[in-house]
Amino acid sequence: MKCAYHPDKEATTQCSQCKKYLCNECSLPDGEISVICSRCAALKAAQDAVYDVGKQIEKKETRIETEKLKKKRKSMMWIISQWLILFICTAIIIIQFPRLISCFKAEKQIRHGSYSTDDRTDQCIKNLWLISKMLQEGKLPGDNIVCPVSKKPYVVTKTEDDVMVKAPNPGLYGFKEMRVSKKNPVPTIIK
Repeated sequence: MKCAYHPDKEATTQCSQCKKYLCNECSLPDGEISVICSRCAALKAAQDAVYDVGKQIEKKETRIETEKLKKKRKSMMWIISQWLILFICTAIIIIQFPRLISCFKAEKQIRHGSYSTDDRTDQCIKNLWLISKMLQEGKLPGDNIVCPVSKKPYVVTKTEDDVMVKAPNPGLYGFKEMRVSKKNPVPTIIK
């Protein structure tokens, strides 16, 4: 048999792909025992290259899809976290709403003791606290501090070791006695 590519030479082998007869010059090794012609070798190399390019394109597309998915997840997590923060802030505002409203309301006097009193009585008690402060400083109240209801000055009683100041008309407030002294600086109210 003659070589398919060199008609003047004798064929020594056959191409494992296209089965053409080849001389020693035209035969290329394909693995350990088979041979291949240059045309089939070029086709095989082209197919391998196309396969490699296809794999690279597939990897790139997979990577792009993965990146898009990651970006989408990241964006979704960001949106969820913003909604979560908004929900928490709204919950805090709702929980703290009564406190917020109370900031705009007039402050009520804190009551210490067992008697409920009105505004006039509260003013008399404030005067007794002021007088208590004066007594602790060694001063006596003058005629300028007067009972809010009767407009009379508070009654000052001195003893050997104490000074006591009483409201002039505690009955107007519904009490038997309202007093403060140097030894007992907390206003005392007796029903």
